Amino acid sequence: MSDERDLLLSRRSVGRVKSDPIPRETIAELLVAATYAPNHHLTAPWRFIVLTDAARRTVGEAHAAAVARQRPDAGPDVVARESARLERAPVVIACIVRTGGDDPVTAREDRDAVAAAMQNLLLAAHARDLGAMWRTGTMVDEPEVKTALNLVPGDAIVGFVYLGIAAVVPPDRGRPPLDDVVEWRDR
Repeated sequence: MSDERDLLLSRRSVGRVKSDPIPRETIAELLVAATYAPNHHLTAPWRFIVLTDAARRTVGEAHAAAVARQRPDAGPDVVARESARLERAPVVIACIVRTGGDDPVTAREDRDAVAAAMQNLLLAAHARDLGAMWRTGTMVDEPEVKTALNLVPGDAIVGFVYLGIAAVVPPDRGRPPLDDVVEWRDR
């Protein structure tokens, strides 16, 4: 895709991807693009943990343990489904913010920078005809998942990017008209 506008407007969250592996070099290229996100004071607050193969199951099992703890009435089928959650894609990238210090402004700016890095990652994946989806949910706050990822105090999971070769690219669901989301001011 050579037209940047077309690239931006044609990107979709792709939830169904094939199980084919993605070359490590391709993933590294996507992560380089992610690190070019805007970042206040050049703190480089992002950390990326690339999960493939059995590592996806390990983190999935940590999530399943959290679900079992939070919902003791969850049956074995629910726990098994949650355990396999990260196996929906051959690559899952945990996107972590690592902030230094206690300044709430810097912490907010650092988290925003990781979100921008995730958007760069999604766009870079789309430019290479890969399907990707940014996922969050309760998993990002679960201590079991943070432990499975070996996070340190002060680290937070901003989200997970599921990555693979698109099996189905969903159609554009449309966006609200600009008049609904933009206010023009000249004074």
